[in-house]
Amino acid sequence: MSLSLIVPGLAAIALGVASGHFRWRMRPLVTLWLSTIVAATSGVTALVILFVTTTGLLGSDRYVFALLNRTPFIPLHHQVSAVIGIPAAVLSVVVIHRIRTVLRLRRWAVEGTQGRHLSILYTAEPIAYAAPGSPGCVVVSDGLLRALEPRERQVVFAHERAHLSQRHASFLMIGSLSVAVVPLLKPLIDQLQLATEQCADEEAAKVMGGDRELVAQAVARAAFATSAYHGLVGSFGGTSIPLRVEALIGSPVSPGTLRRTVLVAGVATITGLGSGILQLHHFARLLNHLVGLF
Repeated sequence: MSLSLIVPGLAAIALGVASGHFRWRMRPLVTLWLSTIVAATSGVTALVILFVTTTGLLGSDRYVFALLNRTPFIPLHHQVSAVIGIPAAVLSVVVIHRIRTVLRLRRWAVEGTQGRHLSILYTAEPIAYAAPGSPGCVVVSDGLLRALEPRERQVVFAHERAHLSQRHASFLMIGSLSVAVVPLLKPLIDQLQLATEQCADEEAAKVMGGDRELVAQAVARAAFATSAYHGLVGSFGGTSIPLRVEALIGSPVSPGTLRRTVLVAGVATITGLGSGILQLHHFARLLNHLVGLF
């Protein structure tokens, strides 16, 4: 199997992993989009490599290889040794299981919230999250509501509604699936999650008449709030509280730091996409055969 087949993809994955250890100090919305693109590129590329390698393992049998060569909807026909192919096949099974777990947790997160705008959980445990769907539901516990002042409760509701209106659950789903495929992407996805919370914090500040200190106070007091579906749906507490408070009431990022961050993030995104596309072109024949798009 030619290394040129997988090296570009490995480079894209490595770049995505490395970018997670760099602090993306940009506007939350920009960070959200760029980190999602990098994560998705790395995750999809890893899936392509696993598919290619597993298919190549099957092709090590001369009869299967002959069949693959006659099958137009299998885009690759490279033989792979058992030393590489068997671990790839095992990893494929593990990844499929992890993806199914993510999808199952997502279904549980929205269970019982369809058609509702608000759901109160009668428990002392502090809980607050936004369950996606139609129309989307804000889920909070009475334990959390009792712990907050009236205006702080308004901040929580404004924050969670912002998660729904800005469709953060879709970004978080992409991030969770990417981590399911490449666990080393977790630091990058942590930044993606932080960006969703900061976007919602900014919207809550607008709703509260620009009172950023009030939002920061509510975030700090609700830091203990949690959700069993954290990372899959927009929440309120538990995600880098000091960084969120600093973003709300701290000093703005200097122009020089902002320019450097944008430059590094842009290079990472463009390079990762370029390397990933070198892998994704292997699916062109498959798509051509199935839907005639190419």
